Amino acid sequence: MKRIAATLRAATVHLPALAGAALLAFAVQGPAHAEPVLERIRNSGVLNAGTRADAVPFGYRVKVAGENKERLVGFSVDLIDEIRKKLSKKLGREIETRLRTTTASDRMELVASQAIDIECGITTPTWERQKTVDFSIPFFGNGTRIMVLRTSGQDLGSLNGRRIGVAAGTTTEGILKQHVPAALIVEVPDMATGFEMFARGELDGLANIGIVLRAMVEKSPLKSRVTLLPRTEELSYEAMACSLPQNDSEWRAFVNEVFADLLEGVDQYRGGYFEIYDKWFGPRGVVYFPLDYVVAQRLSASIIWLK
Repeated sequence: MKRIAATLRAATVHLPALAGAALLAFAVQGPAHAEPVLERIRNSGVLNAGTRADAVPFGYRVKVAGENKERLVGFSVDLIDEIRKKLSKKLGREIETRLRTTTASDRMELVASQAIDIECGITTPTWERQKTVDFSIPFFGNGTRIMVLRTSGQDLGSLNGRRIGVAAGTTTEGILKQHVPAALIVEVPDMATGFEMFARGELDGLANIGIVLRAMVEKSPLKSRVTLLPRTEELSYEAMACSLPQNDSEWRAFVNEVFADLLEGVDQYRGGYFEIYDKWFGPRGVVYFPLDYVVAQRLSASIIWLK
């Protein structure tokens, strides 16, 4: 009994020390990942954002006139700049955007690890992705299609056994497996590589949302030789949203308020969002792609709960 009592007294002496060590370790690790985004931006004056460099006209590189360098431009880049402007107004100081290139494969990890505060590209919200990141309300909508040569395919049935390229880390592969299960799906690192493989005949088709495929072929010699399948409808409608770090409702609410203000009047083809849309997709835009009435209604409906 004396030996048991001594053992219990020894354990009692060491438990507080162990608990203190555990609490100290938690305290050291916690704040590095828990600092709210708005607080960090307020202190640093920097918005860390990401977008694609291979998704015309959402995010892509152009040469800077008179300089030997490139910069990222596009529809998504302009949306990020609208967030920056509202941040400057809210925080009472000029905010700088540090924009980095993301890919379909690394975008979720960059947001989840808080390497960037927001990613706006062509990302579709899914339940699986929401396990690691949060999402804004949608800012775009389009459907998945498959680009093929006119001479090689007229309907989905003609794609059985054909090699269809999809960008790694996208939702496209699952959509193809559902609608064209007999096709041979080939993962490519990015859409630019996929298009080069398609142009060389190493792929029989390339799948993504229709607007991205149209933009890729717009200035290509292949433009008159390709078609998008299905011809009259999409395989699946996909909404696009910005990815945000989890568990930061204040930051998510701020981004949503910016988008809600921009989307006001979109169902009537007016307002801030429509002006930006027309810049990139209008008659004098990079790719002519009139805003579909149904998509405009869906975008408008997404802001009702914010009003």
